[in-house]
Amino acid sequence: MHNEKPDTRTKIIETTADIIGREKNLNMTIRDIANKADVNVASVNYYFGSKDNLMAEVQLLLMERIRSLYDNLGNSGLPVTERLIDWADSLVRHLIEFPGIIYLIGTRVLERSNTGLDLYLKLLETEIFPLVKDITNADDQTTGYKVLHLISGLVYPVLIYS
Repeated sequence: MHNEKPDTRTKIIETTADIIGREKNLNMTIRDIANKADVNVASVNYYFGSKDNLMAEVQLLLMERIRSLYDNLGNSGLPVTERLIDWADSLVRHLIEFPGIIYLIGTRVLERSNTGLDLYLKLLETEIFPLVKDITNADDQTTGYKVLHLISGLVYPVLIYS
């Protein structure tokens, strides 16, 4: 078994992602992050220069984790409905484990800053929309509403649960 420790930069990013994701804490200090990552404060400043730069990196990591949940949607070996159910199940499980992702995205939207949502919305358009259209045989507008309903039905319960 390969047991390699992550480098300091990666350790800081993953620790911050964990704090945001699991603890829903967007107000942590660099000192909090350094303590949890078991690194010195200077390391955080050295690798990222500011908390905002670190948060941007963490946001990219969190969005990449969500993006990876879409990988199995193209598996033509499974029926369309099974692919959608597997994706929905994976997304809900991920959001329950890391509910802070929703808070981070919501905060970024309210601040009108770059959220990474453009990638997520593109995935809905290119990956989910065609599958929902295939299942429902609906026109594009109705399919769009059905996709919105599907996403709302997945995210809302996680918000209530967390």
